[in-house]
Amino acid sequence: MLEETNDRKSYEIAFLVRSEEDAQQVIKLLKAAGAEVALEGAISKLNLAYPIKKEHSAHFGYFHFLLETEKVKQLEDSVRINSLILRSLIITPPFVKNKARSFLPSRRRPPVFSQPAERKTQSLSNEALEKQLKEILQ
Repeated sequence: MLEETNDRKSYEIAFLVRSEEDAQQVIKLLKAAGAEVALEGAISKLNLAYPIKKEHSAHFGYFHFLLETEKVKQLEDSVRINSLILRSLIITPPFVKNKARSFLPSRRRPPVFSQPAERKTQSLSNEALEKQLKEILQ
């Protein structure tokens, strides 16, 4: 893992691109700005909630990198004008991830409801059951 210095800080860039190969454009822009990539997240395809630049699906990815603070604005501008990158966001992460996460949608789990207290059940013979039914019906 790369270490921060006084002039270089850790950043994370999250991005949406048209195809998986377009993620290489983000790496090229990072290297052109003088950034050192510390972590490459997995690239995953997802459907967009609304069209972005007439695209209904995109590939999502993220990278952690070290960069001089003065060069971040320049990087943001170069990413913004690149037509292959649909959206991007650069943040300073509050923590450092040790491994890549997958952002693929997981299957929804059914909601968990609290279960009523378990009743103690007794095994009854057919005769005892019929006797109890007669008592209930009377």
